[in-house]
Amino acid sequence: MPHFLKSMNIKVKITAVAFISILLSVGLSSFSIYLYVNPILSRQIVRDNQTIVEKIAQQVSYLSEDIVNYAKGIVVNDQLQLLLKKMSTTQDYDYFVSNLQLETVLKEYSLLRDHIIVDMFIVDRDNKVLEMKDVYSSSITEDWYDDFRSNRQYNGTSKPHIVTNNLNRPTELKVVTYVMNIYDKQNPYVYLGKLLIHMNYEVLVKPMLTDPSLGIHIWTLNKDKETVYAPNAAALSAPQEVFGDSDLPKETVLKNGNYYIPVSIPSSQWELIGVISENKINANMTYTNYVLVSIMLICLLIMSLSIYPVVANVTKPLMKLIRGMRQVSKGELHTHISVTSGDEIEEVAKVFNKMVKDIKNLVEESVLMEKQKRELELKMFMYQINPHFIYNTLNSVIYLARKANAPDVAALTKAFISFLQRTIKNKPEMLASIQEEMIYMDDYIMILQYRYIDRMELVWDVEEACREKRIPKMILYPLVENSIFHGILPSQRKGWIRIRVMAESGSLVVSVEDNGVGMSLEKLERLRSLMGSPFLQEDLDHIGMLNVNNRLQLLYGETAILQIESVENEGTRIRFSIPDWLPYAADHKNV
Repeated sequence: MPHFLKSMNIKVKITAVAFISILLSVGLSSFSIYLYVNPILSRQIVRDNQTIVEKIAQQVSYLSEDIVNYAKGIVVNDQLQLLLKKMSTTQDYDYFVSNLQLETVLKEYSLLRDHIIVDMFIVDRDNKVLEMKDVYSSSITEDWYDDFRSNRQYNGTSKPHIVTNNLNRPTELKVVTYVMNIYDKQNPYVYLGKLLIHMNYEVLVKPMLTDPSLGIHIWTLNKDKETVYAPNAAALSAPQEVFGDSDLPKETVLKNGNYYIPVSIPSSQWELIGVISENKINANMTYTNYVLVSIMLICLLIMSLSIYPVVANVTKPLMKLIRGMRQVSKGELHTHISVTSGDEIEEVAKVFNKMVKDIKNLVEESVLMEKQKRELELKMFMYQINPHFIYNTLNSVIYLARKANAPDVAALTKAFISFLQRTIKNKPEMLASIQEEMIYMDDYIMILQYRYIDRMELVWDVEEACREKRIPKMILYPLVENSIFHGILPSQRKGWIRIRVMAESGSLVVSVEDNGVGMSLEKLERLRSLMGSPFLQEDLDHIGMLNVNNRLQLLYGETAILQIESVENEGTRIRFSIPDWLPYAADHKNV
């Protein structure tokens, strides 16, 4: 590449070459052709789409007209008319038999149109559903039946609604109901009831499901301008919103960038409106598009031949920068980019390389400091002393207690030794099994029982499969101690502490619950805010619980913090959940 181009900045390069290319490729002929042909093709495509909408309306009309004619045949059926008259004058057994016969007649009619009819039934002149089982009685109290309930002249189609058509295995279906009044064919002024035919909504609207490639969306409205069917096109507004309920189009119109093509369906009193975007119409004008594309290809060819060397010189270094940034975003901080374009991109690459190097150094320092901080804090939590002379002294106490025939003193001292052995080891393991923690806590409670006789009881509720699960060592002791000294002992009554351990969705859930004095809402909220803080906390009033919470945060993250529930004068429950797969177990076995 010539040296003068290398010295130019990106803006000058692209502007200069693009300006020359645009001047060479401008062609007014393509726009002239488009402006001439576009209206002609547009009108023809609209007519074609209008034909499609009319055919869809014909299919829907055929279905609804078939049901209307079918209903007309049913309501004049001699047996049906006879049964309705008989049921209006009989009761008890005869009424039951007639009702059964009526359902049989309707069931036979339903089977002949089972591809669209879900069910049919009759409502008598008193608006009572004639049925053997209570399936549709509550249905006719819904708003879809409002137009028919007291009108003995109106036959028509309801708005879509949900029905349950099987009493033993209820199945909810979306239906549209056709309602026809029944009159005595021998005396047309005598009203006998109404025939209700539930039509399968999915079958009825199936013709309205157009091929997405056509770009036509069908809306269907009933006589009240309510939507019967709407397409799955979130970007389209309903025709009622576009025109208003009283100004729906009577012929094809263009509004808000869409063509609206209305077609009426008299049999169901529906209005079917096809909506197609003006942009879709324009997109279908393939001939014009081919011409324009050909012209544009020629222009692009001219532009490419002149601008390609400069664009390549700009984009290649940019792509290197992008790839390098992606690598860094994935954590590959050893990334280095080499760019020799001689312009601002080369300067950017140099700055990028320096930035990545600085980030790598900062990350390494941060990781090292965090690791040292974690190890120090864990050691502080678990650090204990191991004075062997204590064991020797306590063993002497046991010997003297046995010699003085004081078994309680011996048992207490033995429990204390067991308690100390698990507490003050030189290198305590970070994890212990639930079974080991149970022994440890039992020893602790036994020691306290000698001081606070009959004041507390420790209850274990541990799933058998969890006994060998491992949790942070001594994690239960501060919680139990808190329950005793801040919950049970202040209550002045015998209390209990329940420790529950269970496996739940890949986690080990541990809770410590007591029936002590609990705590006030203000104190509970303050304690919760301390536990939920992302920073390690210190509070002398709750040092044990905060130590537990801090350990859990360090080991398992913020999801393992203590969850506290308490009701004043009723008790407190403290709960935490840790992963069953125990992260850090391998890296931090000993601290």
